[in-house]
Amino acid sequence: RMKIFKFGGASVKDAIGVKNLVRVLHQEGTKNTFVVISAMGKMTNAFEKVVYNYLNAEHEIKNSINEIQNFHEDILTELFDSKHSIHNQVTQLFGQLQGFLIQNTNKEYSYVYDQVVCYGELLSTKIVSEFLKQSGINNKWLDVRKIIKTDSNYRNAFVNWEETQENSQKLNQQELYITQGFISQDLKGNTTTLGREGSDFTAGILAYCLQAESVTIWKDVDGVF
Repeated sequence: RMKIFKFGGASVKDAIGVKNLVRVLHQEGTKNTFVVISAMGKMTNAFEKVVYNYLNAEHEIKNSINEIQNFHEDILTELFDSKHSIHNQVTQLFGQLQGFLIQNTNKEYSYVYDQVVCYGELLSTKIVSEFLKQSGINNKWLDVRKIIKTDSNYRNAFVNWEETQENSQKLNQQELYITQGFISQDLKGNTTTLGREGSDFTAGILAYCLQAESVTIWKDVDGVF
């Protein structure tokens, strides 16, 4: 049966954190393992700023996106050489984000929030997945939105357990999967989120649907009080 590992934003807040995640997987083993990862560091807050600027201060959007790009590029520089394909993958994600901001006509805050903030998790998991491959750990990057389906209650979506369980059964439980916490998708194909700090819930949803052996929440702290 599968093991579910969840790593929060503090655990992958920089290149050292990503390298430490690799050490954990080397130590714990990678077979039958589902790794759920949050956005890096304080990136959810940074994407919330993009949402605010998009709706209230358009002249600041470019600066807020540049800050996020620079943060991730600094991490990429430490982990990969300049010719690695991850650079293009990250550029494509920022292109998708900017495409949404240009084309979107729905200015309802919660809807915009979910379509924008999800990029924190998409970026972090792409980076970790590619670094694992570079470190000799084969894995499959999975868009969790194809698995966890919800209603359209943006920012606090309710799980459609039947659909989610059905999708989970299609997964190969022998693989090492790298996927996102916090984000999901409604039946219209729009991104939804499970509530702030929802990555632990993602781990629980997957554990339930896959009848996992265990869930481990890895924390980057000196101790647990």
